[in-house]
Amino acid sequence: MLNSSKEKRQSEILKLFKNVEKSSLSLREYFENNHTPVCLKQYSRLKKRYNKQGMAGLEDQRYTGNARKINAEEEKLVCGTLAYNRKLTTSSLKDELQNQWGITVGQRRLDQLRQQTNLTRIKSKTIKQETLQFAGIEIFSALALHVGILDHWNTTIQDRLQEVIKNQSPKTKRDGDNIGSRHRDGTFSPDYNRLASVRQTKFASITDKVKTKDFSRLSITQLRADNFNRKNIAVLLLPLVTNNGATRNVNSPLGNALQYACGYNYKNSTIDKYLRELKYLQVSPDLINCNARFWSRFWKQYDSGDHKVACYYIDGNVKPLWSSKRCRKGKVTMLGRVMGCLEQVVIHDGYGRPLYLRTFSGNADLRENALRTMDELDALLDEEQKSHAKESHCSRALIIDGAGNAVQTLRAFSGSDYYYITILDTNQIIDRKFKHLKSPERYQYGEAFLVDCRIELIDSKESGYIYESRAVHVKWDNDKECCLITNIPTTIFNASEVVKAYFDRWPYCERQYAMMKASTCFNQVVGYGKKLLPDEKMLEKIEKLQSDLQKLQEELKIPLLQIPDEENKLLDLFKKERQLKEKSKINKNGKRNQSAGNQKNLESCQNDIRRIQRKIKKIEEPYKKQFKTLREKGKEFARIQGKRKVYHVDVELDQLMTSFRLTLANLLVFLAKEILDNTPIEMNTLIQSVMFLFGKIEHLPDRRKIYINKNEKDPKFMNKLEMGLSKLNALRICHPSGVYYEFVLN
Repeated sequence: MLNSSKEKRQSEILKLFKNVEKSSLSLREYFENNHTPVCLKQYSRLKKRYNKQGMAGLEDQRYTGNARKINAEEEKLVCGTLAYNRKLTTSSLKDELQNQWGITVGQRRLDQLRQQTNLTRIKSKTIKQETLQFAGIEIFSALALHVGILDHWNTTIQDRLQEVIKNQSPKTKRDGDNIGSRHRDGTFSPDYNRLASVRQTKFASITDKVKTKDFSRLSITQLRADNFNRKNIAVLLLPLVTNNGATRNVNSPLGNALQYACGYNYKNSTIDKYLRELKYLQVSPDLINCNARFWSRFWKQYDSGDHKVACYYIDGNVKPLWSSKRCRKGKVTMLGRVMGCLEQVVIHDGYGRPLYLRTFSGNADLRENALRTMDELDALLDEEQKSHAKESHCSRALIIDGAGNAVQTLRAFSGSDYYYITILDTNQIIDRKFKHLKSPERYQYGEAFLVDCRIELIDSKESGYIYESRAVHVKWDNDKECCLITNIPTTIFNASEVVKAYFDRWPYCERQYAMMKASTCFNQVVGYGKKLLPDEKMLEKIEKLQSDLQKLQEELKIPLLQIPDEENKLLDLFKKERQLKEKSKINKNGKRNQSAGNQKNLESCQNDIRRIQRKIKKIEEPYKKQFKTLREKGKEFARIQGKRKVYHVDVELDQLMTSFRLTLANLLVFLAKEILDNTPIEMNTLIQSVMFLFGKIEHLPDRRKIYINKNEKDPKFMNKLEMGLSKLNALRICHPSGVYYEFVLN
């Protein structure tokens, strides 16, 4: 029976070939006007095969199973999956087969198979539908759930809470509870704020407050893991829902987006209280360490390159601190002035992704903090990464900009296990400093000639100390020049690799860091307390000035005994001169009108004053330099007498908030690089292009289906976003309610 159907089909096709050749119509017209056993495309394909293979080319290979798009085993797998979950969509089934089993099947073939096996989809009944004003924010919360950082934060906070409660000393009852300063509902009354103990410690330093804090009464001791995750997502997304990262703006209309992002529409007071309690725990160092460990491990799977030197970029962020108190100062570049400030030191990996940070009150000394920060970061890396680096003989290098290349800093690196690369200022490029010059070579990654050599630098803080280092003198084709100095040996990095490693700083670090500060509110100064401490540097300066003044007074002992008598005479003459001036008047022409006798007495008095001043000057003449120094140091000593103490600003809350913002920056990088296929876009633009998309949400028994409306003005980005949402759906991200996310771009 099978052979007869084959022969019948072959004879029909041969007859078709003959009829087409005899016909005067074109090929397309013939097929339009006549009934044929095959279509035009099949005819062309069969004709070509018949000319090459003869009758064998007309055989239908489907009967032998060779042309099947899915084999028997794969068909059983698909049928088993559909029998278990009839609600699965064909597109989801296609993605799951590709991701889990590596089976590529078209959506049309899967639809045919479902019809043949009677396993058509049973649609889930919609439980509820909601309209989302900011539907795109669900993408950011889904990414936070996918990467897994929330569980690490939860564990870190819980461990710190248990440690603090375990180590705290027994607390006495608070004064506010003894006088009935609470309302019936348990809230504090105005009487509580009038207590002297409360008024004095309200803005005190955190280190002073925690001494009398009863941590067992904190609200976070009653929170479950899902509550922690929900509040952490809310704090993480604060820069998106407030535009400036301040908790006081959560109550704005944009803050309503938290209802869908974290599952609860938190108010300002709730977020503020949660952050205060985390601040009392002093958990920010633990969170910073947790972020460093997590993100260094997370990005390792996306960095397949085997680097000879692992480069890290160090960058600072100076935030102005407006305060009437005398706080530690530093240079705030954005304002062009020296004032009270907080300075953050952030370390990025070789691709500009932030890993580690520290906040300092006032100026952060790079020489003291750079190596210590690198040691702290190195201690946080996984043992697997350390062993891999050791096996591959990979070292770490810190890329420093020109503002931090003091000779003392470079000397500190010479005695450490780390390398550095930095650039000299143009006024430091002097040919006399170079030696051991090698022949110029062409820059492999740009238009310049490079001269590898050695350079000698003088330490301005230690007279006579000469620091020698490797240098790469860069002479660009546009007649400009620069000089890079490093301690990386030539056996590891040649001159071109040294130059490239430094100038990669702009696209990989500085440009991304500038965008990150703008989009994640890194520049915002978070609430702080201040603690009055002795200013050690100022005390040393006062002590030195006092010692210098004593030495000068001892050297000038004789002239200093002679001068007071003459100065006392001057005081009497100044009094007499003032009385004579008061007896005269100044006319409109600026001349003094007075009697002849008064004029004569005034001139005589002024002559006596000048005579005594010349006498004092004559006494000081042999000791002219000493007297000048004495007066200058005396003025300086008087000026700094009131500066013996300085307020040290608490950085706990600032570090706490910045650790959340650091994670948000990494999520934005992950979204742009991995989900949107390395889309070149600024972080601020990315947030606005995604978050403010309107849409609706459909709650299904097994899925949280989010329909996001397209922005018709930006079709190019919408196409990339559509492909990115397909990737997100393939990740099978689980919502805290137990269902899976599914994003659809309408």
